[in-house]
Amino acid sequence: MYRIGVDVGGTFTDLVAVDADGRVTIAKSASTPEDPSIGVMDGLGLLAQELGTEARQLLAGTDLIVHGTTVATNALLERKGAKVGLLTTEGHRDIIEMREGLKEDRYNLRMPPPIPFAPRGRRLGVRERMRFDGKVATPLDRRSLEAAIARFAEMGVGSVAVCYLHSYSNPSHEQATRRALARLLPGVYVSLSSEVLAQIKEYERFGTTVVNAYVGPALATYLGRLAERLRVGGYTRDVLIMQSHGGVAGIADSV
Repeated sequence: MYRIGVDVGGTFTDLVAVDADGRVTIAKSASTPEDPSIGVMDGLGLLAQELGTEARQLLAGTDLIVHGTTVATNALLERKGAKVGLLTTEGHRDIIEMREGLKEDRYNLRMPPPIPFAPRGRRLGVRERMRFDGKVATPLDRRSLEAAIARFAEMGVGSVAVCYLHSYSNPSHEQATRRALARLLPGVYVSLSSEVLAQIKEYERFGTTVVNAYVGPALATYLGRLAERLRVGGYTRDVLIMQSHGGVAGIADSV
């Protein structure tokens, strides 16, 4: 049985296969930025040639694939992510621009702020309020929520970040919002702050959730295509995706 490592770069896709005795075989294919999964499958074909077999036989004899990719990083740096809308507690849509008042060069009065991935026109307030201790101060107003979702539909938003105050203590309003989005805006990518970064400090939680919503659709599309191509190619076991903290996670937990 083999274990295969795959790393997709901007120019080349590198692959390494290790057999049960520790023997290492490597291959390199041209990356295909329009759909990186094509380059991965091309690389698996070249890797199979190096091993004197065919890609289907190689995948059938592989018990684990570990994959590293810069798809999300590239979408972020090149600003080619999704069209993001932000739903937040009414009156708090500017948190991601206020940034706690901090900046990298605090004495430079001319330093421009970073351009938010969710511009102000796509940041909408919803009438609701959770207390710091998880108690509901203002129930989630369904009419307010549905009006905001209708505006997103008019804007053609493809991804929604849901960031309510103190949702780390009680995520029920964010979870109800996800159900409403699934009903009223089917197919939209949803990122909940209570799942992405369930901790105190609103700017950090809001900002991280917006970034996740921005790059999530591209990553989900790519990994979905990769999983399908591998399945068709005869691979039925786990694909683990390298995470920025150095660990790995399955495809379902990576998007």
